[in-house]
Amino acid sequence: MKSLDFLILIPTDPNYVPSEAQAEAGADALEALLPRAHEVTYDMFDDVRFIDAGEAFEAITCPLCGKDAQGWWEGAMDQAAETEFEDLAVTANCCGGATNLNALTYQPAAAFGRFTLVATNAGVGNLASEALVPIEAALDCRVRVVRQKV
Repeated sequence: MKSLDFLILIPTDPNYVPSEAQAEAGADALEALLPRAHEVTYDMFDDVRFIDAGEAFEAITCPLCGKDAQGWWEGAMDQAAETEFEDLAVTANCCGGATNLNALTYQPAAAFGRFTLVATNAGVGNLASEALVPIEAALDCRVRVVRQKV
């Protein structure tokens, strides 16, 4: 069975959901950018979801001090899941600083969101930030990229 590769664009604000027209325009812009993609779709969720790479994490680090966050991340995720990720705020155990689960540095990339724009088997490597400009303009938000292999 052939593996699937998903290039997923997620607004940097986990609670942001574009209008239907903006979502359609974003999908059109992504399709224009990645014409070899087998499919371009989008999803809107009622609650915030954690979208990961579909593989084991290599690393999760604190954005404040750069130290490994895996030791306290799972407990913070469990606590945030109790409220369906409505509150992502955490106090980093490594340095005591205030941050949030979406701001952590995930390797490979992961993010939280209520909206995803997905290109399936797009046949591309990394996207330059300039390539995202038309999509971000259509969605009226900044996005981050998560690659998921299944």
